[in-house]
Amino acid sequence: MFNWDDLKYFLAMADEGSLSAAARKLNVSQPTLSRRLTALEENIGSDLFARTRTGLEMTAIGEQLIDHARHMRDDVYSIERMITGHDSSLQGNVVISCIEILGADWLVRHTRPFREQFPGITVEFKIENATSDLLRREADIAIRMFRPVQNDLIAKRTGTMKYGYYASKAYIEKHGMPKNTKDLSKHEFILPHDEILAHTNKFGQRPFHPRGNIAFRSNNLISLASAVREGFGIGAYSCIMADKDPNLVRLFDDLVVFSSDIWLVSHAELKRSARIRAMFDFLGDLFNKHSAAFEGANQSI
Repeated sequence: MFNWDDLKYFLAMADEGSLSAAARKLNVSQPTLSRRLTALEENIGSDLFARTRTGLEMTAIGEQLIDHARHMRDDVYSIERMITGHDSSLQGNVVISCIEILGADWLVRHTRPFREQFPGITVEFKIENATSDLLRREADIAIRMFRPVQNDLIAKRTGTMKYGYYASKAYIEKHGMPKNTKDLSKHEFILPHDEILAHTNKFGQRPFHPRGNIAFRSNNLISLASAVREGFGIGAYSCIMADKDPNLVRLFDDLVVFSSDIWLVSHAELKRSARIRAMFDFLGDLFNKHSAAFEGANQSI
């Protein structure tokens, strides 16, 4: 009677509260989603949502259906994980969820040898700041800056990404080199939003932002890094990314502003899949190999 995809779309609309938000989440067009909802409602013989100016509101039958649909979704994902977990083939896709600062460049360059070793495996990056739900197969492996708490996930700490204070050479030439952290109050500053700092390790009582003039803010690490390179001011920058840039200057030698632990995460069942296990092990070795560079030892990266 039911098409599982239609129920999946129904759940997305229920969770997001609007057609447009659900379409973005599912990466489908809004007209397609609207047609699938209409087909499902015609199949059931009743409206599942009331369309309002502020979004979608579930009807009484929609409220009755949602718990059953969620149970069905969880069962489908469990079956998929079980099947994938017994796959001994080194063929197919491996989806890796990671933040932009790692996945946009560094990780791409360093996973090419994996592809050469396993030509039957397609490497797929899912670049996002939001946390992929591994239990629902949104990704096979996640590289996270915090330790997961779900019992069904396996996690391996592979290193620590440390951040130091950096400025562009052009900025230093114009504003001078601060001699110590107290001098930072005289300089212009690049500051991340609090949501970025939520997953960092704090070091003692040292404030991330001395009382200087805030020149630039962002909730995106790539944008913050670009602001440092473009000379907006002084800001925290990942050592492994900044130390390769000859136009950047690290301030105060080995001072660490804050750091983020790097965790490699997968579902326990998926770890038994040959292709996912191969990628999991490859990434673990990769981060261990470059652990010194992530900690700002300025080694080859």
